[in-house]
Amino acid sequence: MYGCNWDDLYDITFNFQNGLHQSRVCQTLIAFDIETSNGWRQSDGSVLGFNHLRYKNDEKYRKAIDEGEPVSCLYVWQVAIEDGQDIKVFMGRDWEDFEGFMHKLTLEIRRQSIYGQSSVDRYAEAYYAQKTKNNVSMRVYVHNLGFEFQHLRNVYEDKFASKGRGRKKRGGNVFARQSRKPMKASFNLNKVKCEFRDSLVLVQKSLSAWCKDEKLPVQKLEEPKDYYLEMRTPLTELTDEEIHYSENDVVSMIWGLKKYRDKYTTINNIPLTQTGEVRRTCREKVAKTNKAWAKLCHDITVSYTPEEFKRLVWLFQGGWTHANKMYVGDKLTDIKCFDFASSYPAVMCTRTMPLGQFVECDPSEFPDLEAQDVNTAKFRWYMKIELDGVCSKLDNSYWSLSKVAFDEDHPISGQVVDNGRIYCCSHMVAYMTDLDWDTFKQCYDFKDYKVVSIYKSLAGYLPKEMVETILDYFQYKTSLKGMDGSESLYTESKQFINSVYGVFVTKIITAIISFDANGWESNEPDDKTFMEMLHETKEEDSFTVYQAGVWVTAWARHNLFDFIIALDERIAYCDTDSIKGLFTDEDIKFVEDYNKKIEDLENQVAQILGIDPAKYTATTSNGKVKRLGVMERESDAEFFKTLGSKRYVYQSDGEIHCTIAGLPKRAGKAKIKSVDDFKDGLIWDTQESEKLIAKYNDNQNPCIWIDRDGNAYESEAKYGICLQPTTFDLSISNEFSHFLNLLKGGMLDRNDEFYTDMPGWFFK
Repeated sequence: MYGCNWDDLYDITFNFQNGLHQSRVCQTLIAFDIETSNGWRQSDGSVLGFNHLRYKNDEKYRKAIDEGEPVSCLYVWQVAIEDGQDIKVFMGRDWEDFEGFMHKLTLEIRRQSIYGQSSVDRYAEAYYAQKTKNNVSMRVYVHNLGFEFQHLRNVYEDKFASKGRGRKKRGGNVFARQSRKPMKASFNLNKVKCEFRDSLVLVQKSLSAWCKDEKLPVQKLEEPKDYYLEMRTPLTELTDEEIHYSENDVVSMIWGLKKYRDKYTTINNIPLTQTGEVRRTCREKVAKTNKAWAKLCHDITVSYTPEEFKRLVWLFQGGWTHANKMYVGDKLTDIKCFDFASSYPAVMCTRTMPLGQFVECDPSEFPDLEAQDVNTAKFRWYMKIELDGVCSKLDNSYWSLSKVAFDEDHPISGQVVDNGRIYCCSHMVAYMTDLDWDTFKQCYDFKDYKVVSIYKSLAGYLPKEMVETILDYFQYKTSLKGMDGSESLYTESKQFINSVYGVFVTKIITAIISFDANGWESNEPDDKTFMEMLHETKEEDSFTVYQAGVWVTAWARHNLFDFIIALDERIAYCDTDSIKGLFTDEDIKFVEDYNKKIEDLENQVAQILGIDPAKYTATTSNGKVKRLGVMERESDAEFFKTLGSKRYVYQSDGEIHCTIAGLPKRAGKAKIKSVDDFKDGLIWDTQESEKLIAKYNDNQNPCIWIDRDGNAYESEAKYGICLQPTTFDLSISNEFSHFLNLLKGGMLDRNDEFYTDMPGWFFK
């Protein structure tokens, strides 16, 4: 036995507050975590561990791993429980231990909820049957619940899979927005509701980052390299260092959760997710203050038909991330870098959105709608459009191949693709917002087009209450950064600024994720269920509409392309709200002029909404004034190289910075010591990549584990997740490589005869 003696539970005073429906909610913080071994079961039932060197050099061993059954084995679990100013840690080695502990814990919580710390016989179980009308619940936090949940199924599968009643039928005892990623899961034990909650979706950062950012008194310990490859079982004698590592994971969580409970007064009020915090703030500061706005948002939301909502979801596009094809693979020097200051919040505070119900128009209205100035338009609109003979005018291709029409059998033909974006095509069908169309016309030549359908809504600014709330948090974030004693408020303001956009673009209706006796299931709601779910929204909680979020991202892309269209051939790379390029003094003057226009725009909107214009600026702790939404100069790069979207490296002030999607930054920096090392075809082996692939197993076969000490342990756990090391390949895709070869061969030159004669292309 590790950690505290389980009888120490009786020394803890569990605190309670009343919840809904005469329930008693335990206010004592509890955190749970497990550690598992990873292995690959062979045909004889033995489990093979992973060795980087053997996997790299021994073909027979590599085949045994690749063809083996990925399995995992619990070897220790730990529960931290708050005890006044102290924190007690309880540990066990297998699932039988855990069931025994949970039985003991829930009995004591049930007893104290009724009798407090009085000396009622703890070993007589009759007491918890009394006062059965008083429901009791306890909350257990887990950082990345999806991992623990898969393993908890080994003992509580039937309890989690309970169907529930009423609204709960959609999700039962498990709530998730994605399969295998529960945000909370519960079951009843000894008449206590045990609710496991994911602290990762609450804080949106790793446990290590959470501890560091909040300067918690107990920090997560850094795991030794390849810590998860060691073969341990419940029979393995753990070292003091391993026990300390496991304990710190749950103890640090308790310290972090204390801050949340202090902030929200009770555990009951801690939101499920980080965006839940933002929603709560917006409900308080916006919906409850401006009830006419809340009613408008609700009325628009419940007016959506399933077809219209599908169109709006399709219209949504995230950030525009792309490398200029002319520079891919080249080592560039003297690169100047710029970032928008809080791009998404900025457009929410300065631009108009569609704030009425969309109505379908006759396509003949298109010329009048198109003729509006996008900045001052009376209507925001979108359309379905067919285009023929399309070709990019820019080096930076604009339209994403993934955003051709979803309701067409053949939405595009004759296309040449530039790293996921359309360089040219003979025919395409797409849905576009008015802002997308304004940009598209400047980015592409096309032979012909036809507006198939068009929809319009009255345009308007977000309400003063929303804009001022965003501006307040922008000022907090800017002024509090780096100030001692203000870490929590700075974190809160930073999370608000980073998450308010996420709240606006969250789909109000999503696939119904359920967990039952058959495991995970995902189903799109039918029309009847769709309407039922829409009408479950409450007017008093409404502070935004989904369509506004669609236009937030459209405006951000439109702003970015103000720069791309003007500076195209000198832009090397763009990433949602930033640009890097070979900019001249004239280009820098263009940025300065743009920023002056943003200042004028903000002053104008401030006057319209009755807001103090000074709120659009904030002063840092060292006295520097920052303005929302302007393009800010970042540190220049002496050298820069990109191999495509989310794949670039640069040197700034002599230091190498790597951004490689899918690869930990630490692994990138360890292998790439200079920009010259960043090459097409570069491979990280399993040890270098530091990447682990989670392989779920819902039907593990019984297997024999041999631990590091030679002890044999038979595991019959049915459910597991094996974390398998993997390689990483930086190679450019075949499709993109082919495109670049055509480009370098002059075959994509608009004046080239080969280009104009290509089948299906219609320009000369």
